[in-house]
Amino acid sequence: MNKLVKIYGERNTNTNYLGELIRLNLVLPELPGVVPANIKRYQDKWPGNEWLRDLYFLSSYGRNLGWKHAAVDWPRLKKTGIYKRNRVTVVTLTKNPYAWLLSLYKRPYHQYYAKKPTFSEFLERPWKTVWREGMPRWVESPVHLWNAKNASYLREADEGRALHLRAEDTLIDPQQVINRIAHVAGVTTASEFHNVLRSTKDDSKDFDYYRQYYLSDGWRAGLSENDVKVINKKLDRAIVDRFGYALISS
Repeated sequence: MNKLVKIYGERNTNTNYLGELIRLNLVLPELPGVVPANIKRYQDKWPGNEWLRDLYFLSSYGRNLGWKHAAVDWPRLKKTGIYKRNRVTVVTLTKNPYAWLLSLYKRPYHQYYAKKPTFSEFLERPWKTVWREGMPRWVESPVHLWNAKNASYLREADEGRALHLRAEDTLIDPQQVINRIAHVAGVTTASEFHNVLRSTKDDSKDFDYYRQYYLSDGWRAGLSENDVKVINKKLDRAIVDRFGYALISS
């Protein structure tokens, strides 16, 4: 029985960072969560059309348990041969909803606007999903996307083999995060902890930048009082509470 890890998390929730952190500190192979490089090269020739990536994950789910940014379908996942035959630890990543919405607005993946909306408009617009997300084609708003994705991580979860982390946890104490994953997965940690100090997306930023920005709430400057009211009205408070967040007072 092989010990493996599968990471799920919305876009902009530190999934790349966590994957690299695991690679450096644990003998725990990660099931792929993105398409291979050759698929990406072909798909990039048709911007705005995700059919090739979608087809890849449709045909390969039994080998990799799907796209890392997908909603988690626990009943389907638990029926797969790879899950039954191996010790697969499922790690989910959740990010503060307000900070995440600001990040998604900056990088609105798979949304091809004729004219980019303001942040306030963005909060009220329907969000178009891709097939491999495992969700309805349209979601009422990006806030509802946060609600639905994070609810899926918990619904019918195999809690003995799952670990629900917050993106902020990886910035507060990444070594403790590795220890928690090792405990659930039943593996030992490396004799010396190695952090990932360079950004996996932006060479001009590093671990200390992200820690300062997110843990000191530097992102709050991007929210107006009305934005907070709109977000609060749409957020699923039970999910917010479950992950240890609090609503911002407007």
